[in-house]
Amino acid sequence: MNSARIKECTELSSEILKNFELSEVPVSNIILKSLRLCRLLGDEDGILLFTYESSGYPSGANGMSADSWRIAKMAGRRYFSKEKDKNGKEKNVEYAKTQLIAELEEFIESQKISLSSSNDPNVSISSANPSQFVHTPQGNASVRRSIVLSITESQKWLQKIKGCLYNYILQIYNKLSYGNIIEDTFTKSRLMTNDKLATMCPQAINKFVSVYENMDSDNSEDWANAVHSCRRILVDLADSLYPPQDEPIVVEGKKIKIGKDQYINRLMQFISEKSSSKTYKDIVGSDLSFIGNRLDAINDAVCKGTHSNLTKDEASRYILHTYLLISDIIALIE
Repeated sequence: MNSARIKECTELSSEILKNFELSEVPVSNIILKSLRLCRLLGDEDGILLFTYESSGYPSGANGMSADSWRIAKMAGRRYFSKEKDKNGKEKNVEYAKTQLIAELEEFIESQKISLSSSNDPNVSISSANPSQFVHTPQGNASVRRSIVLSITESQKWLQKIKGCLYNYILQIYNKLSYGNIIEDTFTKSRLMTNDKLATMCPQAINKFVSVYENMDSDNSEDWANAVHSCRRILVDLADSLYPPQDEPIVVEGKKIKIGKDQYINRLMQFISEKSSSKTYKDIVGSDLSFIGNRLDAINDAVCKGTHSNLTKDEASRYILHTYLLISDIIALIE
C-alpha cells in the first residue's frame, strides 16, 4: 500500500473514531464510512462486518450462514440462553441478535415516546354524598416498567455492538498509526543512506533500482537475480570503503585475505577500524561478529538463490536486511 493510501486510511479511521465518540453523525453513516475504510484496506472481514451491519445478516432455512455466524461474534451479537431439552434438562443455547443498529435506535426512540404517553391519568375524586365510594382507575405502572425494561435491554445491545465496531476501527487506526511511525523512521534512514551512497558509491543506487524492478516481477528467477544484486551492491560498497589489496593483512596474529573476492573481510576490516568512534559503539557495541553474521546470512541467501528457488517473501527479507546493513555500515562514516 502506497503512502497516499495509508494517509487516507489513517485520516478516515481517525474521523470514524471521532464520529463514534462524539455521536456526531447517525450510526448508519458511520457504518458506511467504516465499510469504505475496509474496502480501501482490502480488509475482507471488515468488509463483511460492516456490510452485514448496514444491510443485515444473511440467513436461510438452516439459519445463519457460516460467515454471518462468525461475523456476528466479532460484532458482539452472539449470546447464550438457558433452555430445556426434551428430557427437561437445562442447557445453554447460543443465538445471535440480528436486529440492526438503526432498528435498535428506532425502537428505543419509539419506546421513549410510548413511555411519555403512559402516565397515569389525572383523577378528581369528589362527591356530595359522604357515603358514596369512588374507585380510583388502575394506573399504568406495569406498562411503564415493561417499557423501561425494553429500553434498557435495547440500549444494552446497542452499546455492546457499537463498542465492538468502535474497537474494530480502533485496532485499524492503531496499526496504521504504528505503521506510519515506522515508515517515517525508515524514510529518514533511507534518505540519509541514499545521499551517502549516491556520493560515495553511485553504482549501488543503480543496482538497487534494478533490485526493485526484479521484485515487481512474478518470476522466481527475477527474485533470485534481485538477491544476487544485493551481493554485487555489497561488493561495490566494499570496493569504495576498503579497496582490495593483493597482500593479506595480519589481525591478531592471523593472516586475512582482502582481495577482490573477499568483500566480507574488507567490510569487516573497515568496521573494525571505526571501533574508536561513538557511532561504532552505538551500532556495533562490543560484538563485531554481529555484523559479520549479518553479512554471512546475506551471502548464504545468494547461494540459496543460486541452487534453489526463493520465495518472494524470502527475497524481500534478504533485500531489506541488505539495505539495513548498508545503512548501519554507512552510519560509521563521520
